[in-house]
Amino acid sequence: MSNPTTETLTSIFLKSVSSVNPKHLLRKSVEVQANKLIVCKDIYNLTRPCYLVGMGKAAFDMAREIEEILGDNLREGVVNVPFGAMKSDKSSRIRFVEGAHNNLPDENAERGARLIKGLIEKLEVDDLLLVLISGGGSALLPLPKHPLTLMEKLNITESLAKRGANICELNSVRKRLSVLKGGGLAKLAYPTPVVSLIISDIIDDPISSIASGPTTPNLDESHVAIEVLKKYSLYDELPVHAVRILQETDTCNPTETFPHVRNYIIGNNQIAANAALSHATALGYQSFVLSTRVQGEVGRISEIYAELARQVASLIISNKGECENFKLFLETFKSELGISEFAFNEITNFNFKSCSGICLIFGGEPTVTVKGKGKGGRNQQLALSFSIEINKLNVDSANISFLSCGTDGIDGPTDAAGAFGTSNLVSDAFVQNINPTQFLADNDSYGFYTRYRHGKYLVRTGHTGTNVMDIHILIVSPKAE
Repeated sequence: MSNPTTETLTSIFLKSVSSVNPKHLLRKSVEVQANKLIVCKDIYNLTRPCYLVGMGKAAFDMAREIEEILGDNLREGVVNVPFGAMKSDKSSRIRFVEGAHNNLPDENAERGARLIKGLIEKLEVDDLLLVLISGGGSALLPLPKHPLTLMEKLNITESLAKRGANICELNSVRKRLSVLKGGGLAKLAYPTPVVSLIISDIIDDPISSIASGPTTPNLDESHVAIEVLKKYSLYDELPVHAVRILQETDTCNPTETFPHVRNYIIGNNQIAANAALSHATALGYQSFVLSTRVQGEVGRISEIYAELARQVASLIISNKGECENFKLFLETFKSELGISEFAFNEITNFNFKSCSGICLIFGGEPTVTVKGKGKGGRNQQLALSFSIEINKLNVDSANISFLSCGTDGIDGPTDAAGAFGTSNLVSDAFVQNINPTQFLADNDSYGFYTRYRHGKYLVRTGHTGTNVMDIHILIVSPKAE
């Protein structure tokens, strides 16, 4: 197996993205037959018109496909999509609102949320409401509870993100401060039947957290959001009216359900990772999906990935005795990386000396604590940090290449989906008089990759129209004799 190229890694990543294309996912899950809507084998009578609302990075393509499937059964819709996601202006029964530039709530997204609220408020009991939900939906549904302003709410969530709060922690706060999140949309629709189609961008697909759970009860106790804010030393900085909202005890009873709502997960990271696995295998690599549950600090994850690459490189050229060290290593980090028992047994029982290249695939969503003033995203930072860590280990026996990308095609406030890392990136960068460690310390991974090899190690896909978290691809292959 030759040294993996950036094109090889890109092709594997793009296969993973195409597997969670909204059109493909919807055609597998939804159809109309003889005035009946069939969703994942459940049947809904189409005796009255359907209405549609949606929000998220995949919402545009989801809405277009549902409109094709429903035909004349769809009367009206309002769908909030990311800024720049509109792909056509052909005639439609759906009103699309672009907002949330750089995945941050803004006035356009708030206007769209008010339009969604207005559509739902006029529904009748025998109508049918379809809700399309995907990652990024939280930023596109930013209707704060009165008297909190959008800017105040945005300042709170931005501060949390910069201090390292994960997606679940962010959502616990967002739900408390929002009208439509945390089951608010479903409550507003009651008793109109609601069918919710969801593309998950969160580990383990918790419906209550995806887009902050607009169609599922918020079972978090009111103190959960307060504890998150205190954890990151923000609670005492809040406006008085925000504290008042957070202290309201409107939590759903744990036994309460939404009998008028059915939620369906139609796409997730596991589907994308398995597609990457199939393509990598077809390219001739011995391939494994080790985890789709990767989370935690990017710096920590990069250290584990680098040591994992070193261990695999040793196994490819060493004797059987190294296997026990590898097994012990994986056992140590099994829980931290979210490696399943099946994946653990599969890779620890593999004879590495019989292969000419290993491809390890991960999915998830690590976090970055921003301390510098640079520009970047978690995927670019992970690729750069990995390159620095693998350089420290002086692995000479193998070619090691890495890709980290967001399946939505957007990594932080940049035009990149992610970036590549390699075992020789650091030494190569110094030849070009670029110090990667300095860029990393300033959280300026985009600045580094823009200069390094004239941006060729950035992955640019544009909006992919979907979002199932991130994909990490690590390839280790022996050097040619």
